[in-house]
Parts: sequence; C-alpha cells; structure tokens
Amino acid sequence: MKRGSGRRTRLETRLNVLETPMFLVDASRTILFFNRGCEKILEWSAEDILGQTCDYAVDADADEFESVCNLLCPPPEVFKGTRAEVPRYLLSQSGKTFPCMIRYSPLLDEQQQTKLVLGILDHIEEPHTLPAASPSQQLHAELAALRLSLRNRFRFSTVIAKNEAMQRVLRQMELAIRASQPVHFSGETGTGKEHLARVIHFESEQRRKLFVPLNCDELPPRELKQTIKKIFQRDFEEAMPLEPGVIFLSQIESLTRDIQELILENHQSTTHKENIRLITASSYSLSDLLEQERILPEFFYQITTMEIEIPPLRERREDLELLAQHFLENENRYQQKQVSGFAPGVLSLFLDYFWPANLDELSRIIQAAFRATSETLITRESLPLRFNTGMDARSLGPALSPTMQTLEEKLRQVEEEQINHALALSKNNRTEAAKLLGLTRAKLYRRMDALDIRIGEEPASPQKDAKND
Repeated sequence: MKRGSGRRTRLETRLNVLETPMFLVDASRTILFFNRGCEKILEWSAEDILGQTCDYAVDADADEFESVCNLLCPPPEVFKGTRAEVPRYLLSQSGKTFPCMIRYSPLLDEQQQTKLVLGILDHIEEPHTLPAASPSQQLHAELAALRLSLRNRFRFSTVIAKNEAMQRVLRQMELAIRASQPVHFSGETGTGKEHLARVIHFESEQRRKLFVPLNCDELPPRELKQTIKKIFQRDFEEAMPLEPGVIFLSQIESLTRDIQELILENHQSTTHKENIRLITASSYSLSDLLEQERILPEFFYQITTMEIEIPPLRERREDLELLAQHFLENENRYQQKQVSGFAPGVLSLFLDYFWPANLDELSRIIQAAFRATSETLITRESLPLRFNTGMDARSLGPALSPTMQTLEEKLRQVEEEQINHALALSKNNRTEAAKLLGLTRAKLYRRMDALDIRIGEEPASPQKDAKND
C-alpha cells in the first residue's frame, strides 16, 4: 500500500508541474486534482478548488469558486464511461473568459465503472461553433457564452435574452438600476416580472436592504394595508430586522383605492421616497384600469414613471431553447442526478407549443421532466402529461379565425362579461359586485344601464335593489 501510495504521489507531483491544464473529478463529482496549469489560467489556487463538488450548470460569477467548479464539471454521459470533447467558456477569477475544449476521459475500475474522470483543457477560438460537439453540448456552450456576454454588457447573468424585445428590456433595466424612481412591469402572467424586479434591486445601491414582495391578489386587503403601513412607518423591528429597500407590488389590479391612497401619502414623502423604492407589476393594461376607475389617476402617474413591458415566451423564439437549457441546469444544482440536455425532437416540441403560462410553465415542465427521467437527456417520454395534453389540443386542427370586431364592440363585450360574472359571484348583490369590480355602486348602476344588463326578467327598481342588497 505504501509503495502504491508513493507512486501516486510522485505521479501527482509530475502532473502538477505541467503547463498543460488538467484536473481530476471522482464519481461523486468532487474535484480531487487541479494542477498548476489550471491555476495559471483560472487564477484560483488548488487549495480553493480541491474538495469542491461540481454540478453540470453554467455560472457567470467570477467571484465564486463554485462558478469555476461547475464550468469544469463533466457531462453526465462521461460518468457512464463515454469519452467526450466539450466546448466551454471558462471564467477566471479576474473575470477574463477562456474559450476552450475540455477533453474528458473516464478512468475505469476493475468492475468497468467510472472511478475518476480526467479533464484536459485546450484553448480554442469559438466553442459554441464547433461541429464536433453534440447538440446539447453546443447549447450548453452557447448558454455560457450568452450569460458571460450579458454579464459583461449589462451585469445581468441570470437573465437569458437574445430576443430584441428582451434586449430592450435589459437596456431599460440598466437605466432603472441607476435611478431611484418607481418602476412598473407589464406583461402576461408568468413572464418573470418579479425576477426582473429583484435583478434591478440587487444590482442597485439598495442591494443590502430588503426586497419585500407583496402579491395584492393573494393577501387580504386588511393584511396588505397593515403590512404596507408598517413598512413606511418603520414599524418592523421584530418582523423585519433589516431595513426594506424595495416594495414590490404584483397584481396591482387588485389593489384597493384606500391602499393606493396610503401608498401615495407615504411614498410622496421626501424621506420615504429616498429610502424605499416602489416597483409594481400587472398583467393588465394600466390605461384600461385607469379608464375603468380601478386605479386612481395620481397613483397611475406615480407608478408609471418608468414602464417596462415584458414580451410573452411565444414571442421569444430565439430565447426558448436557451431558457430550457438554463432551467434544466438549475435543476442539476446540488443533485446527485445530472442531466445534460434534451433528446432529439424535444426542443422542436417546445418551439411548437404556445406556452400560455410563459416562463413559469416552462420551468414547471422541465422540473417534472427532470424528476421523471432516468437518462442523461430529457426525452419525450419524460415530459409530463399536462404538456402532452396541451400539444394534443393544438394538434386537433387550426383554430377558426375569430370574427373581427370593432374595438368598441370588444370592450363592451368584455365589460358585460365581467359585470355578469361579478353579479353571479355575489348572487346579484350589487353592492358586493361593485366591490369585486373595484367600482362605486353608482358607477356600477350607470354601466349596467348603459349595457342594458338586467337582473331577472324585469328591470330592477330601487326598492327591489335595496332589498337585494
């Protein structure tokens, strides 16, 4: 044993002084060897890297050794005994990028199981254009290149954006980071509005303060009002030991008028305006909400100082495959099981899908597929039933083109549907229906008269309505 140990020590010593960068990873993805060539290129010492576990996931944080470790991680198929040449963008501690080809060689034990993986780094020009790499490895390299590019240009490494509309969003966010005025995000449900709001906060000077997300649709109005009041009045010593820097109000279409007035009263104060930033989000048009008198004019102008519109996923075809790879690699983090990409045909299915719930739905589909697969790739068979059902629904045939309506007719139809729905929920109690719609009772009466909405066979008289209410 001692003689064998001595030979291994001498071999490690010889390998360590080589200029050729090389490293060793064991079957549990722990880095056991990191030679001087790697230290020179990546600017991290072996002492920092050895013993760390790596995951097959792209990172772009030059200050974290975890980023370097993950970028060295072999693809899962290498641990099955397959040699691989994988294009990568490595990141040095000083933030420099190093395009390379990592040549992985599995070292087998007597039972032909992978005991160690040897990695050797070769400098190349553009890793994501190499034809030798598999499609999943190409996508992995392209994702790394994009994240590094966005980090260098915008300082955003967690936002995936090649699409022109999303590039515009990033430019607006860059302006928002340097400012302190309110920001409003508009876009369909699931487009990532809260994540973008967090990016603005954590890249701003307020990053050391709390980001406080409040969903106006889920929290009861009384609880929401008390929470907002406590935040502005600094009455949060026990509940919030750190000082809030941002209040993020999502689904503000559900915000009651009295809470809007409370926010206006407190946020317009010079002291509070400097210390607590207001970021809001809605899935509805604020102009329509203003016209429907669901938000106060003063509140509308206060929160729309800077408005950022987020495109739906179906309009981001350039980003879809990269987003899918991004969500998949996030699933790899801190997991024993590792999945490198998607089997042929899966990404084509994604491109054909409508994604009604946008990024939230894509993330949930990939989470379910990751849990279901036992392979190193996501296959069609591992996709969840709800996705296949959605695809089947779209394959029944093209939808008939809707009959074109004038804007006035369409708005009248929508308003009538909403009023009838509110009346049904309130069991024809018009006072309750008005509250559900965010209208005054008198306003509801006027709209019902204008739309000729009647309860029962006969127009309701004031006496009947008083009994009904």
